[in-house]
Amino acid sequence: MLGYIEPDKHDLKLRDLETYNGYYCGLCKEVSESYGQVSRLWLSNDMTFLAMFLGALTAGEDHIKYEHCIVHPFRKKPVEVQEQSVKYAADMMIILRAEQYIDDVRDGERSRYRGKIVRIASKYERAANMHPEEAKIINESLQELYSYEVEGKSNVRKMSTCFGRVMKAVFTGFVMPEEQIRSVGEFAENLGCWLYLIDIIDDFEEDRDEHRFNPLLDLGITDRRRARDMIEPALYFYLDGLVKAYDLIQFHKNKTILDNIVYCGLRRRTEKVLAGEGAGDDK
Repeated sequence: MLGYIEPDKHDLKLRDLETYNGYYCGLCKEVSESYGQVSRLWLSNDMTFLAMFLGALTAGEDHIKYEHCIVHPFRKKPVEVQEQSVKYAADMMIILRAEQYIDDVRDGERSRYRGKIVRIASKYERAANMHPEEAKIINESLQELYSYEVEGKSNVRKMSTCFGRVMKAVFTGFVMPEEQIRSVGEFAENLGCWLYLIDIIDDFEEDRDEHRFNPLLDLGITDRRRARDMIEPALYFYLDGLVKAYDLIQFHKNKTILDNIVYCGLRRRTEKVLAGEGAGDDK
């Protein structure tokens, strides 16, 4: 994913920060065991949020252990070791990363990313075989998004909606109480639209200078201030939408951390990117 979903760590209690780090390290451990050590390099706060969010939808305690790892051989770190949502997030991370590499090749980074696509292909196949419906929706939605690019028919609203469908598939593909699915889906759709918009405004100047595709540039907008003024209302519209859906969801644990991310982290990230200060972790 894009690296924009993160907590406001200054406002987290030490215990909550430790739990969050436990999910991050748990995801790191899971993806390395399932998909190889190199997969650790693709870790992001976005996928940590996914694992924690989905894990909180059902009752049950966290299982945090303190372990050494290849990255921290001398100091033990908290690791979530039993949460099924961590395994699911690892699979989704591989599927999304493979799709991102394909998109990078389309954007003209062929020599840089073709080798990476070859290396991730078998990992993608394994993850997609475990989640065929989600992989299909993700691929089809991104293909539709790409079609707007190649046809020169950029429509920011429709393109963000495509990514909203991607996030809906990612979030609702996990087993959860039936009564939660609708609200989780609405939350994820709004989050996906927000993610798409925050990414295109964050990348705007770099895309312009490097002559890469950006839907705002494709619409003839070349000034960042004008681009920001166009995108800002939509960003806050989707933030408002995801918060309304989030407030309808019942969580059984870690709500303080999730509240921090949804109410504070996303808004702060929005403000920073609009001010030209904040790139995602995967940039």
